[in-house]
Amino acid sequence: MRLLLNGNEAAAHAARLARVEVLASYPITPAAPVMEKITQFIAEGTMRCNFVRVESDHSAMAAALGAAMAGARSFLITNSQGLAYMSEVLYHTSGLRQPVVMAVVNRALAAPHSRFPEHGDVVAQETSGWIQIFCENNQEVLDSIIQAFRLGEDEQVRLPVMVNYEGYIQSHTRETVDVPEQEKIDAFLPLVRRPVLDVDNPLAVNTVTGPELYMDYKYHQDAALQRAGTLLGEISEAYGAVTGRNWGGAVTGYRLEDAEVVLVTMGSLVSTARIAVDALRAAGEKAGLLKIRLFRPFPAEAVRAMLKPARAVVALDKNIVYGAGGALGRELRAVLYGFTNVPVYSYILGLGGRDVGVEDLTAIYRQVNEGLAAGKFPALYQWYGL
Repeated sequence: MRLLLNGNEAAAHAARLARVEVLASYPITPAAPVMEKITQFIAEGTMRCNFVRVESDHSAMAAALGAAMAGARSFLITNSQGLAYMSEVLYHTSGLRQPVVMAVVNRALAAPHSRFPEHGDVVAQETSGWIQIFCENNQEVLDSIIQAFRLGEDEQVRLPVMVNYEGYIQSHTRETVDVPEQEKIDAFLPLVRRPVLDVDNPLAVNTVTGPELYMDYKYHQDAALQRAGTLLGEISEAYGAVTGRNWGGAVTGYRLEDAEVVLVTMGSLVSTARIAVDALRAAGEKAGLLKIRLFRPFPAEAVRAMLKPARAVVALDKNIVYGAGGALGRELRAVLYGFTNVPVYSYILGLGGRDVGVEDLTAIYRQVNEGLAAGKFPALYQWYGL
């Protein structure tokens, strides 16, 4: 069926379709409506799920981890300061290889206090060992959460997944969303329990580990994270066969066939950039777009292959890694270094909900073209829209 849903409602429908068994959540703006919608489903009897009421986001993550270790399919929602407060347990969850799925409704971090969107909250957790998927629109929110459970629960992976979408821009804005039939999702995502905890066979969990084992354990954890990058493409294809929607794997290109200057971004800004590319093409410019869907693990090989023919790459970051620039700009330089001499122009924009429109992206494109014509070496990063 087709429904008019905001991003939070799409996330709740995805949790219902995935037959989530445990929701552990603490209310936080602008993510709380997901919790409210799921509890409505529970009250109506359309979703069988245990809602664990907790006193903080830290406790929510701990409860979701415990439920996953008992074999339940676990889900939670947070953002911003709540995600930061969870940080300790995020590392426990990935280290214990538990496939919890979390919707992160991206919101700027304090101080100063902000209720508005950017990607700084999730970029701050890039080293936590979680798979990180970014969504362009509300349809992708629903589809990605369902795919995230299959990806995280795959025996080759067994890792937690963050599915990111932006506060207000997506969380509170309605779009037409196709909601699949329950039977189709049940076939795509069977409910299989793999408990770690057993009351009849008590285990010590997360005991002190010596140097002779710790590094090897982390090697296998990292290898599993890298496998997730390949598997996402396969899972997206399988989902497309069921629903008719294939969002591609870790990265997708738009009008790259002869593109000389390629815009690279993730999240809701992808849609704006696509319109900008069309406008630039109509004006005779050879512009292209690279959409990063999977930020962790970063799709290095695919990015290299797709950007190699370009004359310049433009990273558009809704985050700031203080003193180093934007996370995408940093990643692009790292994976392209030694592979190609394509310059990377890095822009910080849209922080704390500041508007970024098509005219802004076309202005950035022209700035880059001017720099190329003048033979200027790009700055490490620069701020746009101040």
